[in-house]
Amino acid sequence: MAGGNIICGTFQSADKSGPALEAVLEALPLQAHELIENVKQQLDTAEFVLIEVEQAKSLLPFLQVYQAQLIAEIGHDDWARATQEEKSSLEPVAAKWGSGKGWRLYCVRDLVGACENSLVEMEPVCITFS
Repeated sequence: MAGGNIICGTFQSADKSGPALEAVLEALPLQAHELIENVKQQLDTAEFVLIEVEQAKSLLPFLQVYQAQLIAEIGHDDWARATQEEKSSLEPVAAKWGSGKGWRLYCVRDLVGACENSLVEMEPVCITFS
């Protein structure tokens, strides 16, 4: 599994913002456990993940809180700058797949956008890996 593009209706994520998906899911609170397990199961068995509209609606508040938490921890909302700031202290591949807060911010930002779009356009969120 490589990359990871997050799509929902007219929403198209930035290029390959999904690699940190599993790390983002694991950072969400226990209340989101059932939703997280459904997505993680799809990660294990499929080339793409579908988050249905009702799931997106339930997941969105958890993602928004986590996004705000990451921004507070990093000190700004610029994921690219955060990845550069972390570059010297993290192995690049591990950072991209979720050990880096900048990469997690990149992923959660697009997940929030896709889930918000899902509620407007009533379309599922699709995360594809190539």
